[in-house]
Amino acid sequence: MAEASPSTIQHDIMELERLLEEKRAALGHEKSEKEILHEVVGEKIQKHVPQYLPQTPSAKSSAPITTEPPSYLSQELKDRINEIVKIIFDKNLDEGIREAAKSGNMALIDAFHDILTDELYNQLLEKKKIDKVE
Repeated sequence: MAEASPSTIQHDIMELERLLEEKRAALGHEKSEKEILHEVVGEKIQKHVPQYLPQTPSAKSSAPITTEPPSYLSQELKDRINEIVKIIFDKNLDEGIREAAKSGNMALIDAFHDILTDELYNQLLEKKKIDKVE
């Protein structure tokens, strides 16, 4: 008999869609969908890194969507973030978050959070599950 397959990124995205819808219903139109997604992803990261306090995306939400790590990070950290994001899309969200948590580097985790939010936001836009932030 085959074992139950582990979570995949498609499953994770469906779960994020559900959480996003719940938050959207609870908050009404107080925040953009990208801000709500940022909060949802931040909460998932906090489950693995309780000391992580995500920055509010208010200033970032109007910034253009980018999947590049911030320029102030070293090339080593940028490469590491890109590796972790690849793990998420090759395996699943929890696996990638665990990998980011292993670093213990809050700058890396914060940049990872922002980049992951942007990547997931782009995927949800493509699936027409959310509306683009104007």
